[in-house]
Amino acid sequence: MALGNEEQSDAPSALLFPNRRGLLKVLGVGAAGAAGLGTAGSVGGQETTTTGQGNQGDRSVQGDYVVGDSTDAETLNFVQIADVPSANRVGLTLDGAYALTPPPNSEVFPLWCDISTEDSRTYTVEIREGLQWGGDYGRMTADDWVYMITEVFQAEDNWAGFANQSDWQRNGEFVPVEQTGELTFEIRLPEVDPAFPLKPIMWGEFCMPRGLLEKYVPDKDLEGLQQDEEVQTLAYSGNLGPYSFERWNREAEFVASRNDDYYMQNVENIPEEYNQSAWQGAPYFESWTYQVIPEESTRLSALQTGEITQTSIPENKVSQFEDDQDVNVNVAPQPFNSLLIYNQRANGWEPFRKTAVRKALSYAVDKRAVVENILRGFGSVAHTFQPEFSRWYDDSQVVETGVGDAYSSEEARSRLGEALGGTQYTYDGDTVVGPNGNQLTLKLVWPVGTETTRTTVEFIKQEYAKIGINVELEGVQFNTLLSKYAQNSYRGDGEPEYNAGPFNAGPRDEAFSEESWDMQYGIIFNTYPRTPSSTRSFWTRTSSTNYYGYVPEADMASLYDRASSATDEAQRQQLYARVFGILSEEQPCNFMNMGVDIDGFQDEVQGPQEVFDFGWNANTWYFQQE
Repeated sequence: MALGNEEQSDAPSALLFPNRRGLLKVLGVGAAGAAGLGTAGSVGGQETTTTGQGNQGDRSVQGDYVVGDSTDAETLNFVQIADVPSANRVGLTLDGAYALTPPPNSEVFPLWCDISTEDSRTYTVEIREGLQWGGDYGRMTADDWVYMITEVFQAEDNWAGFANQSDWQRNGEFVPVEQTGELTFEIRLPEVDPAFPLKPIMWGEFCMPRGLLEKYVPDKDLEGLQQDEEVQTLAYSGNLGPYSFERWNREAEFVASRNDDYYMQNVENIPEEYNQSAWQGAPYFESWTYQVIPEESTRLSALQTGEITQTSIPENKVSQFEDDQDVNVNVAPQPFNSLLIYNQRANGWEPFRKTAVRKALSYAVDKRAVVENILRGFGSVAHTFQPEFSRWYDDSQVVETGVGDAYSSEEARSRLGEALGGTQYTYDGDTVVGPNGNQLTLKLVWPVGTETTRTTVEFIKQEYAKIGINVELEGVQFNTLLSKYAQNSYRGDGEPEYNAGPFNAGPRDEAFSEESWDMQYGIIFNTYPRTPSSTRSFWTRTSSTNYYGYVPEADMASLYDRASSATDEAQRQQLYARVFGILSEEQPCNFMNMGVDIDGFQDEVQGPQEVFDFGWNANTWYFQQE
C-alpha cells in the first residue's frame, strides 16, 4: 500500500499518524502522476492470460524494459523504505514472501513462502526449497526470518528504523514468532484474524540473511547496516529475484539485469490459471530500468518516441495517445477514494457535527459531472468507502447521493434549512447566514499541483453557491496540508488520550489543527478492498486517522470488532456491508469518486490488463516478437 503520489514520499510524520510509512499506507494526493509498477511481490498486480512454454511459443527473452519515473529511490536498505520508488527497485532483485492475486479471489500466490492456518490465529509460514542467498550466506531458512523479525522488525528501540514496526504489534505487544523447523516458523496472533495473510505484514515482505545482520545487530549499528556494500548493491539477493543489481546512478537511473538463476523457473505445481509455463522462462526482459525523468511532458514525449517502455499518463493527456498505434493505454481500478472532508473538530463549522447537515450537503455536488467532465471519465462515482469491485460492497446497503434524483440544489437547500434548526445558522431567502446576519463562508483547503484537483474544488465552490453558501478556496502544499491542517494540535492540559479527533481529550474546543479549516479535498484515502478491517483507522471515534473529528451514531467499533474476527466468510461480508452502508447513511464526508491508474505501454509489451493491482506477475510479461 503506497502513497498515491510517490513524489510525496517526504511527507512529514505527525502526532496524528504513528509513523511515515503508516501515513503512506492510508493517504495520498489526488491525481497521482508517476509510474508505480513493480515486479512480483512488490508493488502492483495483474493477471496474465497469454500462454507460452519457457522460450517456446510467443515468449522469448529479449529487449530492455524502461520505466519513466518522476522521482528516484531514497534507499536500497529495505528496512527503512517508506516510499514506492525505493520499494520498486528493491523488488526487482527480491521477490518478497508471497504475492496476492487480483480480486475478487485475492489468493496467496507463494513466492519465497506459503502461509497457512487452521484456526485463523496461529499462522505457519513455510519457506520454499531451493532459495539461495548471494555471497557466502547459503540458503534461506526459517532462522533468517525469525532473526530478522525478532531482532530488527521487533527491536524494542527500533534501532534500525524499521518503517513498519507497528504491523508486528497487537495491543501494544509484539506478536510472538517462533521457528518450528528448518524451513518453517509460526506467527501467533493474540486474537483471531482471518485476513492476516492479506495484510502488508508478511505479504511482500523482504528479508536479509542472518549472517549479514549479525554484523550489526549486537551493537545496534545502524550506520554500518546502511553503509554495508552488500546492502547498497543488493548483493545478498542471490537467486531470490527476477533481476540482479547492475548499477544505480542516483537521480538518473536504476538498472537491473536478468537473473538467469531465478528460482521461479524451477517451481512446479503452480495452479493452471496462473500459467506455470510462463513462470518457467521468467523473466523475459534482458534488463529492467527505472529512469528518472522529473518533467511530465518529457516523460510523455519519451513514451511517444519509444525511448521508454512505460509511464503513467494523467487524465488530461490521455487524448494524446488514443490514436497512437505504438502505445497502449491501460486503465485499471485502484483503491484510493477522493473525499470532500468535513471538519467536525472545534475549529471547523460546528453544524458539520450534525448528520442531517452532512446528508443535506451530499445532495449539493454533482458527482457524475466531476467524473465525466473533470476526470474525463477516468474514475467512478463513489457513495461509500469501498469500491464496487470489492467483495465487501453491497449496493442494497449503500445509499446513493450526488447522482440522479439524489443530486438537487433545491432538495439540498430544503434539507439543509431543516437540518440547521437549533443552530445559529438559517436561510435568509436563498442565502445561508450566520448569527451576524452575513452569508456563511466555509474554507476549503486543497493541495496545489494538479489541474484536476484545482478544477474540482472550483466546481464544488460553484455547487455550494447554488445553495447559498460561499466557499473560500485555499491552496497549500501537500506537506503543509498534513502538518498545519490535519495534524491534531492539542491545546489542553496534559496529553490527549488518543491522537486524532477532539474527544476524550477534554472540552471540544481544546483539540484541533494548527490552522482552521472547514472542508478539505485532494487527499485520497486507501479503501483496503482486500482487508476492510484496515478501514477502521478512519471511521471509529478514537481511530488514528480520524483527524476530522467524526463521531459515528452507530457503534462502528463493535461492528469492526465482530467483522474482523469472524471466520465465516458470509458473516464477515454481511458485517462489512453494514459498515459501509452506515458510512453512506451518516456521510462523515462526501465520498466523491474512486480513481484509476492510467499507464501507457509500448505496443509490443504483452501482459498488462485492466484489473486492480496490476503488475503482481510482471515477471511473466514479454515483448511480442517482430
